[in-house]
Amino acid sequence: MIWPPNKAWTSKIGIEGQFHFIAINYGGELLKKWVILMSVIDSSIVVKVSWSKLSDLSIWESGWGEINYVEPSKVVKNKGILKTTGCLQPSADSGLTIPINKNIIRPWFDED
Repeated sequence: MIWPPNKAWTSKIGIEGQFHFIAINYGGELLKKWVILMSVIDSSIVVKVSWSKLSDLSIWESGWGEINYVEPSKVVKNKGILKTTGCLQPSADSGLTIPINKNIIRPWFDED
């Protein structure tokens, strides 16, 4: 996985019924890296995910993949993998700020 993270992400387990997310911000160093994700459909659903969990292909997929609906797991919520956060400030390279500097915008998807 590349750092900084791409903007488009798919959760393989529904988070409050949502699967597709935008990485609006990120930070941290080494093993303490994190990413703030906002639901594409419901902007009130915002989660902070550690980079190690976001890199786990059994939980997250870079890009917007097709999802076969799966009931959210209570085990996942209780393990504290995801933490709701109120941080909604987009990173300078998100492309979500005004003015937009096109020279530094992170990609939405992996570049093949």
